Amino acid sequence: MKPYEDLTYLGRVRRMRLLARSALSIFGINGPQFALQRQAGNTLFKVHAKGLFSNHPDEDLFEKDVYLLRINELGYQNPDAIRHELAWLSEMRSGADLPVPEPISSPNGDLLIQVSTEGVDQARWCSLFRWVKGRSVLHRSQPYHYREQGKLLARLHQFSAKWLHPVNLAKPRYDWAGLFVNEVGSGMPNAEAWALLNPETKLAFEFVAQNVQLAMDAWGEQKDVFGLIHGDLAVDANLLFWHKKPRAIDFYDSGYGYWLYDIAVGFEHCWDDPFFPAYRDALLEGYTALQPLPDSQINKLDLFIAAVKVYWTLWATGGTHLYPELLPEYEGRIQRNADQVIKFWRRSQS
Repeated sequence: MKPYEDLTYLGRVRRMRLLARSALSIFGINGPQFALQRQAGNTLFKVHAKGLFSNHPDEDLFEKDVYLLRINELGYQNPDAIRHELAWLSEMRSGADLPVPEPISSPNGDLLIQVSTEGVDQARWCSLFRWVKGRSVLHRSQPYHYREQGKLLARLHQFSAKWLHPVNLAKPRYDWAGLFVNEVGSGMPNAEAWALLNPETKLAFEFVAQNVQLAMDAWGEQKDVFGLIHGDLAVDANLLFWHKKPRAIDFYDSGYGYWLYDIAVGFEHCWDDPFFPAYRDALLEGYTALQPLPDSQINKLDLFIAAVKVYWTLWATGGTHLYPELLPEYEGRIQRNADQVIKFWRRSQS
């Protein structure tokens, strides 16, 4: 049998289908219909299986008899980090009825299972979720959607601040080192990617990093500013709407960070949009209707949006340096991010 790493994309998908079938049988689903949704990092399958549960709570939130199987990417998230994510999601569903994915346990009570199959190089960790109803509003978003996103973020942060749980050292941290120093999945520590920046970009990025450090040092990591966050929730990523109600999906990159950083992620895609002021005001209006956000934090919002862009650009710069074949996919966004941060830096100097 041909080694997994030598297969074509379609060959790997076929092998993953075999692994998915084995994983579903462990979850108690035999003879299902399932189709590949995505293979980029994690491998995701949409699963149709009737009669798995005698009842289906919250049918407005979840598609009846439809599930998502996630085969977790090798080497990115520690199993303990994944378990922490799944426990958090389970508690948000049972304890606060939040509109987030609901993990499904195996008949043995496991939310995370390890599966091996012939032809796949290593055992993979797998998790199963109810399928969340919703659609992206990326190309038809209005201030209303940002207002609802703000309310949802506030509820997520409120729950996180109250959830009694041990800090999981395996989870990502979106603190200063987590943003600007650590290795975050590109294969190159962000600290080393700085050397690949051109001089003007490096100056602008250093300005952002220095001022973010001042803000984080002043705020500390108390529950009024810091906790377990989604880390990747925005109109262009992982935010769906159904009958005008928001729901958050894909908590895989969740970790410990500042509430303001989680808010800033929601604006990374539209910072240079002419409607950005309206989007910003709407999201903050929705958020502060449920959760206080002092002016000392609101005034740093643009700085933290810039920090999101610096973080992503360091990751992409390191990754494309190591894997030049990825450059065509990321080159345009790398340049746009650099230009926007340079513009912010110049504006801050005036």
